[in-house]
Amino acid sequence: MNLFDETSNITKQLLDGVMKQLTVTDEDAFVSDDVTKVIRTRITAEICSTLVKLHSLKISDNQLLIKKMAKWLIDNQNSNGSWNETHLHYNQPSTVFTSICALSLLEVSESFPEFNINEEIFHNAAKFILDQEIDFGAYKKSELVHADILNADAMAAAFLLKFGNKSSNENYIKAGERAIANICLHQFIDGAYPYSGPKRAYPYKYHFYIPCIHYQAVTLYYLIKSAHYIKSESLQHSILSGAKWLLKNQKDNGYFQWKNSGLNFALYLSATYAFVLPIYQNLLSDDTNATKLMRESLNVLKEQIFDNILLRWEKGNSKSVIVGFFEARKGGSIGEYPSIFKFMRILHRFHREISRMKISNHITPSKLISRPTGYSAYLGHVESSTNHPDLYMTSEALDALSTSLQIMSEK
Repeated sequence: MNLFDETSNITKQLLDGVMKQLTVTDEDAFVSDDVTKVIRTRITAEICSTLVKLHSLKISDNQLLIKKMAKWLIDNQNSNGSWNETHLHYNQPSTVFTSICALSLLEVSESFPEFNINEEIFHNAAKFILDQEIDFGAYKKSELVHADILNADAMAAAFLLKFGNKSSNENYIKAGERAIANICLHQFIDGAYPYSGPKRAYPYKYHFYIPCIHYQAVTLYYLIKSAHYIKSESLQHSILSGAKWLLKNQKDNGYFQWKNSGLNFALYLSATYAFVLPIYQNLLSDDTNATKLMRESLNVLKEQIFDNILLRWEKGNSKSVIVGFFEARKGGSIGEYPSIFKFMRILHRFHREISRMKISNHITPSKLISRPTGYSAYLGHVESSTNHPDLYMTSEALDALSTSLQIMSEK
């Protein structure tokens, strides 16, 4: 079976799983979540974007559903132009969710001009994002996280440059270019992008100036989207260097060397294996190793599917746990942190090794986040003690897989 057919099959399988959690009314449609019971605008936006791409490829015809999802996204835009980032204990405006929702609607508008999506929706989103710029090209991630998170900058840039070019708005274009410059400026010499800049920011106790395999892929994915709209040798060099760093950290069997990934709360995230496909296709299509790893990445991805939904983390077993325990010291020691904090990070990696082995149909909140201080101040919004089917990973993967199909169809 060729790569296109394999990618198409996985996309269909995951989409079938998502559609079981779709709520459709006479007016609109959105994706709910049987596990978290939280409705996230980002998930609906990424599924909507996936359906738009599959429609353009004539793989599926979901025009009415796309229209209903677009209406739901529009209805959920805040008056200040933003969309909220929603988690179990959090529901506030976010640069990340705003960029992704706006990008999705922009794709809908381009593919279906007859929907007559009001351009003010995009101007309002752009204005909100511009208001989040806390330094030159650095965008506050959300109302919860005030740090300059580089993958959030990349998402903002992708929307600002796409819409800026469409609307001939130099202000948006220049803002997108600043975000790109900021990302390239912070890239490590080995090609890795740190998760954030070197400054500590609310609400975290320490910085995030460390490499992360998952967010390396996410950042590259959105930088490539931006590269369509600006000519920049430094950006092309940055993307190529970043892609080679990913390649270097992926083993011959497709699995990543997570010991070299310093961001604990993004350890083993399953959608990583989908993001690498369009990255390698765009930049390294003539690289035989990259071609092999694309196929191996799909094989790894297939292993993470549970009831047609991706598990949050790459599945573990007794062998991988033993290896993970031996590697925890290296991974937990990445970054300039006090010794006691490194020790806590190592313990957290032990916790993740055990957690990803146990699969459950629901989230089991970990005691690691039972208090708002201490090490919990360095974790994500939810830390589960069990692995679980995750729509968040699934929608991200579907967006990347459908992009991969689009790239293959154009060649």
